[in-house]
Amino acid sequence: MPMLSCVGQKDDPALEVRLVADLTALNVTAGEQATFTVFSGAEDVTADAEIRNVTDGTVLEGNVFAPTEAGEWTFVASIDGEESEPLVISAIVIADEGKDFYRRSLVLEFTGTWCVNCPFMEEAIEQAMEARPGRIVPVSVHCLSIDPMYVKPLCDDLVKRFETKNTCPQAVVDLDPESKFTDSSMDLLLKQVDRLLEARGPAAGLKIESELDGDRYTVKAEMKIVRDGDYTLSILELEDGIVAKQTGGSENHVHNNVLRSWTDCFTASGMKEGETGHASISRPVSGSPRFVALVLRNGFVDNVVTCALGASVDYQYEEEND
Repeated sequence: MPMLSCVGQKDDPALEVRLVADLTALNVTAGEQATFTVFSGAEDVTADAEIRNVTDGTVLEGNVFAPTEAGEWTFVASIDGEESEPLVISAIVIADEGKDFYRRSLVLEFTGTWCVNCPFMEEAIEQAMEARPGRIVPVSVHCLSIDPMYVKPLCDDLVKRFETKNTCPQAVVDLDPESKFTDSSMDLLLKQVDRLLEARGPAAGLKIESELDGDRYTVKAEMKIVRDGDYTLSILELEDGIVAKQTGGSENHVHNNVLRSWTDCFTASGMKEGETGHASISRPVSGSPRFVALVLRNGFVDNVVTCALGASVDYQYEEEND
């Protein structure tokens, strides 16, 4: 049975070892590969750690994974008898230019460290991502000022916009208020994602790149539209791997996809097919940021893409047109 909004328990191990990757969604056609880094606390211990491919039972030689076919693989890292949480890498065969742009959905999760049922929504989103590799980009909005990951006034504005009234967990797909739901159900989430992807039709293309220069990062994004309309191109900053107490979870729950900032960089009315829009932000680095480029058409999500700091994602295309 699905869990409803804020009783249950979800136990997370007290982890010191973390496994991260610069890319978690790879384009096999372009020869993309994932480079892993292993941390013990804040220390980089990649050279001494073992990275294991749980899916096929092999141990990775080095810290780079280069898939040769589409699929999904789960990795864990271990050192001195401690093991990290699993990390899922998905690989997609994406066709060459001339096909429709690859389409993704945004899942905006309203959550809180004080919420006993929020870990169940988190789990439902993770399961949905495994069921639709490369199709879902999650963003977690931490509600209420008592939450250490709350950002004022950004989180308040989003709560007000979608009328969630700080009732958690809740999720909204593609910023469509009609898609809002409170049941922590993978099936319900996938139903919303599939419905909106089908209704959307061809989506704008997106590419994004980020780089680090000293203590500042710069992110640049570009969109190429395929349908006339009013467009906004935004850049979001997220953070993964934040360890904090979670009601319904553990004292050392690992929080990912945490929204840190949301900047609407480019807005234009009456754009025509084939036109492009550009966005960029440059800010001091804080924590371990990851970035999302988001295209809105007439107020709803048209496409979305994510990349790690120091990484880039070029325009990607569907393997076949529908």
